[in-house]
Amino acid sequence: MTIAAKVTFGSRFAGVRCVFWATVFAWAASSIIAVSFEMLAAVRATVFSTLLLSIYGLSKLAPQPHRVPLRMTWVATALLAIWYILYCLFGDVDVDAILFHLNYDVGSADVQRETLKSALIAALPFVWLVISWNSLARMSRGLATVNRLLPIGLLAVNPLIWIGVQEGLASSPVSAVNLQSEYVVPAVHAPTYGTAKNLIHIFVESAELTLWDDERFGNVAQPLKRLSEGGWAASNIAQVELTGWTLAGQVASTCGIPLFSLGVINKNSFDLVEQILPEARCLGDFLQDRGYLNVFLKGASLNFAGTRSFAAAHGYERLLGYHELKHRFPDRFNEWGLHDEDTLQIAYEQVSELDKEGRPYSLTLTTVGGHAPTGHVSPLCEAIPFVANQPNNTMRGMACTNLLLERFIERLRREHLLENTVVVVQSDHLAMRNEVYGQLQASERRNMFIVLGDERLPDNAKPASAVDIFPTILTALGFEISDGRAGLGRALQNEGETLVQRLGIEGFNRAIDEADGLRDQLWSIVRNAS
Repeated sequence: MTIAAKVTFGSRFAGVRCVFWATVFAWAASSIIAVSFEMLAAVRATVFSTLLLSIYGLSKLAPQPHRVPLRMTWVATALLAIWYILYCLFGDVDVDAILFHLNYDVGSADVQRETLKSALIAALPFVWLVISWNSLARMSRGLATVNRLLPIGLLAVNPLIWIGVQEGLASSPVSAVNLQSEYVVPAVHAPTYGTAKNLIHIFVESAELTLWDDERFGNVAQPLKRLSEGGWAASNIAQVELTGWTLAGQVASTCGIPLFSLGVINKNSFDLVEQILPEARCLGDFLQDRGYLNVFLKGASLNFAGTRSFAAAHGYERLLGYHELKHRFPDRFNEWGLHDEDTLQIAYEQVSELDKEGRPYSLTLTTVGGHAPTGHVSPLCEAIPFVANQPNNTMRGMACTNLLLERFIERLRREHLLENTVVVVQSDHLAMRNEVYGQLQASERRNMFIVLGDERLPDNAKPASAVDIFPTILTALGFEISDGRAGLGRALQNEGETLVQRLGIEGFNRAIDEADGLRDQLWSIVRNAS
């Protein structure tokens, strides 16, 4: 092979090597960024492409081997990796949560295995980041220059550094209110008139009140608006800490408390425990004690994120999820489970059956149509203009579910299945990143809550959070509770002050972050003897 041929071959090989390592680097970096910022798949693809093209372009600036110092780059990368692993394990990095997991007797072999597995998975992109950058940084003067600036950039964007800075600069803050002293297990008295009312409690995935803004979101919420005309609505229910995903929203709304984590057991990993908040007294517990038959219905799997553990521990006798119902609808499912039209058909059948049993009942129902990132449209809705004309699939999924819910409730009403029954329709939480997330963020975001029943009240604008829904439902059912208080909540029909009114949203959030005593009480935590 001639010298010229060797040079040509070497250049081509260097080009291929550069593209390979640039691709690996772009994949690793975009994976880390996507998880950190909960990016949609389309945005992640854009970040990947941008990184790949940028690295390749910089590799063409003076493309000859360079000696570069990498020690500071690796130190900054290691610090960022520590934050990222903690974030993946604990959610928002909280020193108290980490110390809790290290010091409390909540470990088990399953938890330890899952923790190690999650930590290794979280570390994997950083391993490839280091390997790829080790090759890329030496390829050109352009990349060598980036390497000199990279440690400063990595340190500047590392939340762990900012947490440390904030802790160091913070003066002694005023202690937050002690939520353990605010927690109330209510003395619930039977209605003083008539019989106990039945309850149909519908959690509508991501259907926040913000979507009722016609100027930003068109007519997507019209079915829910029509429903609200038959009852009353609350318009100022903010989202507070540890209530921002489906199970957390359900716990807050039916137990009057945030879903406190157990160190690494948080968000979608509560399936690792047999009972969730075993010492809490929740809506299902109270209704079961008063002779109700409680049904928990969900189109998705009840095993996901601890839903079964929660429902079984808090008074629900009949648990129906995807695995219990899939035989009814073969080959009809989406990535979460049953379509909403099929879940609502099961709900109708359950109400019809429960109505004949002659005892009070509650049916809790969860939809999936509005689930991030792009929603799920039931087959029945695909040809309906109201749904098909929405601007994207997220809005089509929400419009479909809203319309199906309206039809479901009207069907029950026509067949006289709502007599002596309260229907609660609410969002489970504010929407996560979806196709209209930017528009949602440009608004003042609030959860949706509607009560349909015999009582007609003015719409309620009292500042509140999901924890106030628990006593509000008890009151709507006709039960009497002292001062309208249950859990950390205050019935919205009551004139008493909610914690959001008294503390503000940020003050309430800080109190939740510092509520170690209440967390221990509700989880029945035992400290290590050591």
